[in-house]
Amino acid sequence: MIKNIIFDCGRVIMQYDERYISSFFAEDEKDIEILATVAMARKYWNAFDEGTLTEADYLCEVKKELPEHLHGAVEGLCAKWTSHMPPVPGMEAVVEEIRAAGRGLYLLSNFNKRLRNELYLAPSLLLFDGLVISGEIGLVKPNADIYEYLLATYKLDPAECIFVDDRQDNLDAGEQAGIKGYLFDGDAEKLRTYLKKEGII
Repeated sequence: MIKNIIFDCGRVIMQYDERYISSFFAEDEKDIEILATVAMARKYWNAFDEGTLTEADYLCEVKKELPEHLHGAVEGLCAKWTSHMPPVPGMEAVVEEIRAAGRGLYLLSNFNKRLRNELYLAPSLLLFDGLVISGEIGLVKPNADIYEYLLATYKLDPAECIFVDDRQDNLDAGEQAGIKGYLFDGDAEKLRTYLKKEGII
């Protein structure tokens, strides 16, 4: 019986789109594209997720790749990018329904460690029983150790858990740890229907 629902954050609980985020820090289309592809490149974001890159070092390195007129823009982006990740439509209601059903709620996310101090940006996260944020512990999905960390920290039985993520490789790794997976495609109502069908809510 499923007693616990584990969620990813980006593109599951909160929307994440590099170009949309970048559009708040530049007006010219070309500059927006540069910020989205250079300033938000995976090589930097992966390092943030791993907890190996400070914001000061990020700014130092990324400014070397950007035209000087975008230096101020990337400082703003670095400080405020999470403010432009609104909740995924419908997911707040799904989380509230899960909580009302008495199920456990847990987060397992590759995310900058700043997330814990910015939970107010996605109020549904305040309902969670536990958060595993990669940037805090130096482990990232789909590394098997991060799943074991979650299970051990919160004393969860993997057979009683389902993991909702938007990437199949992360779900595959979870299933190796005994956690059932659900591939989220952005449709909160489809997820809700599935959870009801399975008797989880």
